[in-house]
Amino acid sequence: MEFNFIEIITLVAVIYLLSTIFRLEQRVKTLDYKVEQLSAHTDITEEGLYEELHQELKVLIHQGKDVQAVKRVRETKGLSLLEAKQYIDTLKLKEE
Repeated sequence: MEFNFIEIITLVAVIYLLSTIFRLEQRVKTLDYKVEQLSAHTDITEEGLYEELHQELKVLIHQGKDVQAVKRVRETKGLSLLEAKQYIDTLKLKEE
């Protein structure tokens, strides 16, 4: 069975991507563990962590800068565009 150059490159790329995904998953698990340990030793709640963000978002929404608010939520919470838009829409409804 002969493999051409493109098939070999594709196989190498797939193997590389899979190994990268595996390493990233391990890093995320490690970071999750560290966050859990830090949370256990402090009085910080999830609401407290995001209170400053909520205030910033409320200001942006009040100024009519919804796009910047969505961008800020995506940067901070790692949400998708749709999730961030829904998050901002929910905050807007709470403001009314």
